Amino acid sequence: MKNKSGGLSSKLLQLFAHYISLNTSLPSGENYPAAIALLQGFLDDCGFATDDIQIPESIDGKKNRVNLIARKYVSDNFPTILMYNHIDTVPANYSDAYTLTINNGKAYGRGAADHKGSTIAVLDALEKLNGKKLRFNLIFLATCDEETDQTRQLDFITLKLKFPKNTVIFDPDTFAGGISIAHLGHLAIELVIKGKSSHSAMSYLGINAIEKSNTLIGFFLGVQKEYEKNYSKFPPFPFLGISRVPARCNVNMISGGIAQNVIPDSCTITIDCRFIPEANTTKEKDNLLKRIAEFAKKNTITYEIKNTHLIEGYASDNPLAHQLNELYKKITGEGGMYCVTGSTPIAQWCKEQKLAHFGVGVVRKESNIHGVNEFAYLKDIENLSKSLQLFFTSAQSV
Repeated sequence: MKNKSGGLSSKLLQLFAHYISLNTSLPSGENYPAAIALLQGFLDDCGFATDDIQIPESIDGKKNRVNLIARKYVSDNFPTILMYNHIDTVPANYSDAYTLTINNGKAYGRGAADHKGSTIAVLDALEKLNGKKLRFNLIFLATCDEETDQTRQLDFITLKLKFPKNTVIFDPDTFAGGISIAHLGHLAIELVIKGKSSHSAMSYLGINAIEKSNTLIGFFLGVQKEYEKNYSKFPPFPFLGISRVPARCNVNMISGGIAQNVIPDSCTITIDCRFIPEANTTKEKDNLLKRIAEFAKKNTITYEIKNTHLIEGYASDNPLAHQLNELYKKITGEGGMYCVTGSTPIAQWCKEQKLAHFGVGVVRKESNIHGVNEFAYLKDIENLSKSLQLFFTSAQSV
């Protein structure tokens, strides 16, 4: 670690530096076990009962997958807060990406914003609360593969969690500046458009799959305009620069062709749709696929669906979220109840389990999340810790 500073204890700073130094980027996950062991040791010292859960390779065909469940029980009469965390990050190839560097109040390193910095804030709160009277039963959950698809892993870990009654999910994998209470639904569709190959000089003998794809893209541009008229009742974070959260439909990838002088016999396009939290993403998917089929038939387009990926959106305006918001406002001067203009498997998981969820994290617009020199403000980490310390003990005063 370079240039130690800030209000975190030296123990937490050392843990933060060690955590950043572990390259937990996808896809290998070779450092996942080490990251889980690091968090587990710290939570053991904080009085939690911990259990590292090995995810069988049969779940999703991946090695080194492990989750951590840590519990602190208070009373059957108390609600339970489950703190969701993920240890994985996207890859980085710039210098010092895996060295925690603190400069001018900023903590730099891959995962500092998404979301190892938030996890450090949670751990700081739990350390300072050790031995103090709590008003919740607490569960700390550390997962992996959030940056790709952890749906099957979450299904597996649910069997181990055995949620107590009145469980609420707290998600620190989100923005600073307010409370996240809603996420967008997500639908990705990979379509392979079929044609017939021929020499370009005799193109009348073939069917150009790229040209057919272009016709289909025109259809999606129409869908895009329709979707963007659908707005959520939940407001966006102010820094996003939009007044309302709309649905989206974008053509984000296209590939096809093998040579300059050959009519392509296939072309692949990928569609990315985002739906407002109030929508049923599964029904939206069924409706869109039906419309694609009807349009393709009318325009003699032959295609097949290669892949689909779906995450349901979710919103839950829970009284506990408002309590945390009031504490966060008093500490930071910021606050509000907002919709995240993104999608996450944790939202679908909460919806499936019928659990309320809310969160606050350390990501800012300028944090370079997933980019070069990713960082989180130390002040945001410290403020998140302070807010949770008060929230887990008493919501009456700051």
